[in-house]
Amino acid sequence: MIPANRQRNYLQSAVYVAIAAVLASVLLERLLTYAEAAEKAGMEVAIARLNSALYVRLAYHALRGEYQVIEAMRSQSPFVLTRWQSVDYLGELDGIPKDARGSGKWLYDRQRSELVYLPNRKRHLTMPAETPEADAIRFRVELAQAARFTYTGVAIRPAAPYRWEPLP
Repeated sequence: MIPANRQRNYLQSAVYVAIAAVLASVLLERLLTYAEAAEKAGMEVAIARLNSALYVRLAYHALRGEYQVIEAMRSQSPFVLTRWQSVDYLGELDGIPKDARGSGKWLYDRQRSELVYLPNRKRHLTMPAETPEADAIRFRVELAQAARFTYTGVAIRPAAPYRWEPLP
């Protein structure tokens, strides 16, 4: 134990600063990892909400016999179909604007009929090599049919496989 009245030398101070720096860097790395995990969870919650609302829309239109409206669901924005107002939704656009990348926002790409999420934190996001936009996760609305005019479900599925695992 070092007596309280003894002065520290430069080596001791440097060791204390180094220990504090290491602890701060570990803490910041963990905080970034948890922030990325929270962003991923938010994206998954949004997809689940949209899936539920689309299923209700499908049932509503099927009960009314509006099969053309159901078929058109594949090429419309799930946010518009479900009338969900979100501050993170940029709207229906032709492609991805350059200023929107890395913003944690949603948009609907009219050219490809896909819902797009632009993650803000993507350190643990891996996309296939053939994916042209490695910083955008794309989804499609898929209708499940047993027969003509017999719909068994609707779901938002990834257009291309991706892996996003911030936490082990």
